Amino acid sequence: MHLLPRKHGSVRMIRGGEIQMNKSKTECVLICLSPSPANSSVINAAVKIAGAFNSELKAFFVETPAYDRISEQDKIQLDNNKKLAVKSGAKFSSSYGSDVAMQIAEYAKACNATKIVIGRSNQKKKWAFSKNDIPQRLSQLVPEIEIYIIPCYTPAYFVDKKERSAAFSWHSVLITIGLLLVATLTGLFLKRAGFTEANIITVYILSVLLISFLTEGYAYGITASILSVLVFNFLFTEPRFSFRAYETGYPLTFFVMLTAAFLTSSLTVRAKGNAKSNAQKAYRTEVLLTASRNLQHAEGKDEILNETAAQILKLTGRPVILYPVSEGNLEKPLMLYPQGFNANEIGDDICQAERPIAERVYVNNEQAGATTKTDPGAQFWYLAVRGNDSVHAVAGVAIKRGDHIGESERDFLLALLGECGVAMEKQKLRENQMSLAMEAQREKTRSTLLRAISHDLRTPLTSISGNAELLMEDRSPLNDKQKNKLYADIYDDSIWLISLVENLLSITRIDNETLALNLKPELISDVIDEAVMHTKRRVQHHNLSVSICDELLMVKVDMPLIVQVLVNLIDNAVKYTPEDSDIIISVVQKDRRVFVSVADDGPGIPDDIKPKLFEMFFTAGNIRSDARRGLGLGLALCRAIVAAHGGEIHVSDNIPHGSVFTFSLTREEENPDA
Repeated sequence: MHLLPRKHGSVRMIRGGEIQMNKSKTECVLICLSPSPANSSVINAAVKIAGAFNSELKAFFVETPAYDRISEQDKIQLDNNKKLAVKSGAKFSSSYGSDVAMQIAEYAKACNATKIVIGRSNQKKKWAFSKNDIPQRLSQLVPEIEIYIIPCYTPAYFVDKKERSAAFSWHSVLITIGLLLVATLTGLFLKRAGFTEANIITVYILSVLLISFLTEGYAYGITASILSVLVFNFLFTEPRFSFRAYETGYPLTFFVMLTAAFLTSSLTVRAKGNAKSNAQKAYRTEVLLTASRNLQHAEGKDEILNETAAQILKLTGRPVILYPVSEGNLEKPLMLYPQGFNANEIGDDICQAERPIAERVYVNNEQAGATTKTDPGAQFWYLAVRGNDSVHAVAGVAIKRGDHIGESERDFLLALLGECGVAMEKQKLRENQMSLAMEAQREKTRSTLLRAISHDLRTPLTSISGNAELLMEDRSPLNDKQKNKLYADIYDDSIWLISLVENLLSITRIDNETLALNLKPELISDVIDEAVMHTKRRVQHHNLSVSICDELLMVKVDMPLIVQVLVNLIDNAVKYTPEDSDIIISVVQKDRRVFVSVADDGPGIPDDIKPKLFEMFFTAGNIRSDARRGLGLGLALCRAIVAAHGGEIHVSDNIPHGSVFTFSLTREEENPDA
């Protein structure tokens, strides 16, 4: 191997052998990838250089506008070269642009590359100053970076002829002929008006500029350049109407005119190509930034995946299929189509037939389907949406047979799926944190409940056991009145305990989501009568009345649960109002809703307490005359039961004083055929 030892802008020709050099400084070797079969020798040489200098290895490919027009075999070869570079330990990147040397130079600066390894064909150049000599241009653009040139016997970089000349188009031909004709007529007019030949030359150069701008490729601009010189010679130089020229300065004039027209055409076409590549790059970057911003604000797994699918559709313009993953299995896929696409072209049959491919991608965490070696005949290219240690979804992009996704587009798509994976990991973390918080809240609730039960059950249990002991031992003579009083206390305490246990059981069933409603049509009057019967003994010192707008009003309810709601509300009214207070149960109907109210004329409820009334374990602080304190479960249970029936419950003031608890139920429509 022969090395040219230069400190700056060195260009080294590697013929073979091993490199026996080491540097302590951390360096980076950049491999320039291409679709050439000989690019493997470039990769192997770069690996040896990286090993000799103990350097980091990077691989870079520039996707030009001609990429879509190269053969399928070249695309496969490029993919193999990329895999070889990655397998050799290189980190792969790509960009999109028409100026390959400039793209490589800018990336080399960005990644702090100290060496560039590139291939160059040994074939003789057709032009002395060819702009396609990428290694030579690199030495000019980045003179501070060492460039290693690997000789190849096949072109290191394919320059598609169609990049220089677009496919034949009658539209472009007509534009070329039309503009040249306009320029000629304008020139004849200027000639008759006495303008100089320099003005006429300017008109022709302007026509060439317009032709290059309005047509695709170099061919039409170059053709227009040559034709403009010939027409100018034929019509405007002496002798006219011939291709001869008498004046000695005319050859120089023709040369300058041809050169100016040719340069104008070339620069215009190149500017169009750069504008197109920059527009594509800007659009894809905007899509990626939008996706990143939206995914950061997305809430929930479904919203993240919907946003990802929408951004993939915007990025690729192709049909998208996205399989969410739940409990180790692929769920029903989400399908999105570009505007104007016939959804029947990709039906359920195709999705069902290719589902095993998506499942393999999920299991193996690798790509499959179209454009890959695994199931290449599939209509979708399937990729995994990866997290830290799992796959959150499988995305598929429809690719027609013979079609291909460019490297730049591929990189943007992988970056987008990476953003989705990060968002899914964050969502998973939020769900875990929420689950831990809920578990902590449940544990706190259990602890609070146990403390409340142990404290508040002591009084009635002590009363029951003490009264029972007095009656059993009969140590002192008790008259019938005293015994009946003890019996009544035992009964009241036991009823209170039974009510408490029922509330506890119901709260537990609702908290564990095991409450199953047995909805049946019931007369609202029967429901209220049942509740009044359960509370008859407790309201004997209060004035309870019922007001129903329609005795035959039907509601669809689980009767025992609604009875429990009414019992709790009545018991609340009794608990917090003095004796001889009025308690009124009223029912009104409005549209398909039935509103049941329990009103009292007690001291009322302060406004600052009302928002907390339906919270679990909240009590208003009033102590009953029998020293029994509620656990704060009654109203919380009422809200849960009413919500399970699709209704709402709220509290309001009873004018002039007191409180009104109102809840709503669904009215059962009468069946005229019954």
